[in-house]
Amino acid sequence: MIRQTVKAVVVLAFIGAFVLAGLIKPAFLARAVAAKPAFMDRYNRDSYSKAELRGKCTVCHIGHGGGERNDFGEAFEDAGFRITPRLREKFPDLFNKPASIPAQP
Repeated sequence: MIRQTVKAVVVLAFIGAFVLAGLIKPAFLARAVAAKPAFMDRYNRDSYSKAELRGKCTVCHIGHGGGERNDFGEAFEDAGFRITPRLREKFPDLFNKPASIPAQP
């Protein structure tokens, strides 16, 4: 009888530890997100940014929740986190083309 009770306690302890580990493990695997809303605002306020892309993390990041940057995100960092004419030229799918200025006579 005591032997069965000890066995039951050991089995329950093992199951409890397994469940607890399953709940705690994801907390250690979660990556810290380094997306910066202020940087998104710089894109959103740019007069040439595409309206349909404003507010989208994927302008600078590979995934929707931030994390690893895409090519534009890397170039944006290299430009000092500023939107420059060069960035607009290099990534035309993210920006509207400036209106042509007619030649002056």
